[in-house]
Amino acid sequence: MSYDVIGQQILQTGIPASKANLIGTTEVSVASLAESIMLGVAIVVNDVSHFGFLATLSLVSVVGAACLYCRWLENPTDTQRTLFSFSPHL
Repeated sequence: MSYDVIGQQILQTGIPASKANLIGTTEVSVASLAESIMLGVAIVVNDVSHFGFLATLSLVSVVGAACLYCRWLENPTDTQRTLFSFSPHL
């Protein structure tokens, strides 16, 4: 729940109003796609003996997302600079 609150705070304060709908819609779409993929994998691999594989797949996806996010923080694109305020002195 705190993740959702923080996400809404960022959408309300850190993003220009003209871009908020685009970013919000993209976030929901990507999250729904990821949920659908994980549900599909869980349906295909529905045996309890594959739990370790599913847990590992979930861990890899979280680590991958964290790496991608860190990469964006280290080297923001011009589009990201226009969407979010950027201060290199933080």
